[in-house]
Amino acid sequence: MKDRNSEDFYLKNWTLLVKLLRVDKTNCIHHGYYEKGIRTHIQSVLNMNDFIARLLEINSNDKQTKKILDAGCGIGGTAIYLAKKYSHINFIGITNVSKHIEMAKILAKENNVIFNTDFILKDFIKTGFPSNQFDAIYLLESSCYAFNKNILLHEMYRILKPGGVLVIIDVFLTNVKFNPFLKIIYIWFCKGWGLKNLIKLVKFSDSLTTEGFQNIETIDLTKNVMRTILRGDIISIPYLFSTIINKIIQGKNYQIEKDSNFLAIVPVLTSILGIKKAISYNAITAIK
Repeated sequence: MKDRNSEDFYLKNWTLLVKLLRVDKTNCIHHGYYEKGIRTHIQSVLNMNDFIARLLEINSNDKQTKKILDAGCGIGGTAIYLAKKYSHINFIGITNVSKHIEMAKILAKENNVIFNTDFILKDFIKTGFPSNQFDAIYLLESSCYAFNKNILLHEMYRILKPGGVLVIIDVFLTNVKFNPFLKIIYIWFCKGWGLKNLIKLVKFSDSLTTEGFQNIETIDLTKNVMRTILRGDIISIPYLFSTIINKIIQGKNYQIEKDSNFLAIVPVLTSILGIKKAISYNAITAIK
């Protein structure tokens, strides 16, 4: 799958991801959404799932059967969480990480949602689904892994039903120009998260329009996820000291991106880019 290198990234860094994001407690591999009444990291991660449901405009009172796609589902945490709350909706999750599909199916069985969930090994830039298949699609921190965003959006448009809603929550570049220092930080940031590139929010919105999507709306969630990033900064402290020591010992031979603990200092890189307002975290909704 030429446009994604996520499988190698997740297999290599799974232990650190679990620690950074508490995947063991939430089954989710994404930032937390903080708002009034949300105090802990675990609450915030689950609240992000509820935020997705609000953007998708699904609720318990609406008993109409729908089919919703989680494109880039990870180990299925968000789909399983929503499937438990909205049993009348069928949630299909896809990812190109085979190990995650195995884990998602186990979690679905443990949470008694095998009747309204399915997890399939597929690449979201070429799903193979029939056209006009889904009532709604969401991509939670997964669109960033598509090297060619236009191909991704074309595929999402194709498989979404007319009138269906597309929800994308992810990190985007701003219009801030990179100086040499920020450029190095950005390169490390992408390598640390297993990314090939990011795209500017404005360009992404333009691509949605070009593809045919309408009613495009964006919401800046940077402040809502900041506590997740700061939490990562705190966890990163011992790894930062380790990095400094390795640099002193190895000198010019030390390559930070090849350090086995490199991912653990990525939250600090994220904070630097955030402080410099070079990146932002946004939600985008659009209608086919």
